[in-house]
Amino acid sequence: MNRVRLAIAAGLAAAILATSGIVAQADPAAVEKAREELARIHQEASAIDQQLIEAHERVQLAEAKLKTLTADLQVQEAKVATLADQMGDVATLQMQQDSISVTAQLLASGSSDNFLSGLATYQSELERSNAGVQQLQLDQAKLNTLREDAAATEAALQKDVAAKTELAKSYDAKEVAAQRVYDRLSAEERERLARIEEERQRAAEEAQRQAEARAAAAAGTSRSRDTAAASSSAAASSSAPAAETAVSSGPASSRAQGAVNAALAKVGSRYVWGTSGPSTFDCSGLTSYAYRQVGITLSRSSRAQYSGAGYRVPLSDIKPGDLVFYYSPVSHVAMYIGNGRIVHAANPRTGVNTAGLHSMPITGVRRVVG
Repeated sequence: MNRVRLAIAAGLAAAILATSGIVAQADPAAVEKAREELARIHQEASAIDQQLIEAHERVQLAEAKLKTLTADLQVQEAKVATLADQMGDVATLQMQQDSISVTAQLLASGSSDNFLSGLATYQSELERSNAGVQQLQLDQAKLNTLREDAAATEAALQKDVAAKTELAKSYDAKEVAAQRVYDRLSAEERERLARIEEERQRAAEEAQRQAEARAAAAAGTSRSRDTAAASSSAAASSSAPAAETAVSSGPASSRAQGAVNAALAKVGSRYVWGTSGPSTFDCSGLTSYAYRQVGITLSRSSRAQYSGAGYRVPLSDIKPGDLVFYYSPVSHVAMYIGNGRIVHAANPRTGVNTAGLHSMPITGVRRVVG
């Protein structure tokens, strides 16, 4: 919505110049209705966006699988064709031998040694032939399975490609609907809407800063108590072996800050569905890219990150580098950068930018490292 906010500011300035200081009254009911509609549209668009990202990921996986299956099919088809040719030669030889009694041929060999030797050779060839037939049957069955798998993968791929197209249309429709809501507001009503949103975010950010300050103070008090208790214990049992000290979280915090720096370096980059850098991103693509720069691999969708990245932490304990998830069910992810702010790949209109932590309804927070 940043583009719209810029338009609001520009429209307001134009209105002031045009009216020479005459300001019309904004309709509070109209503004509130618009705010509710925009919040609903934004959430619906975010859900569609997430479905689009997941469909894109399925398409990529299906394309890679189909490529592998196609290569395996070519190898298996060549193998079956070669084995079939070999078995054809064996069958021809057997037909030729069957035209005259094999036993009669062997009896006419002139000696018992020749007879036994010939019989052993014939039995060996017969066994080899039977084994070849069995192998051909197995290879043909594998070939059929590969063909069925390839056909199913192709069908799923086409289905997801069609889904991507429809989801993109739905997303664009939501963007058009949001713009219509703004278009029906006067310049004064747009100004009031922007002011309400700014005040709401300022209040939420201030509350968040106070919560973080309280958490930091509580942590400092707890460390002081632990230090005092440890000193008392050490004085009481100086002859006892020293207890193992806790490992510092410094390196982990450094990695989290490294991820924050990587994400902030991409502010201004374009939002493109299904991409995770280095120049374009979707929401989960940005967070996965940022942590990839510090050697940590994350899943490629916000829902998967919410269910499997790191561990959950309370909002009151949020730290830079934590992943913040929005809406229910989860359909958007951002990275906390401190001071009540996030960095995220917002949408195709505004790309990668920073915003208030509470700019959208928060579902949960996960700490990847630290």
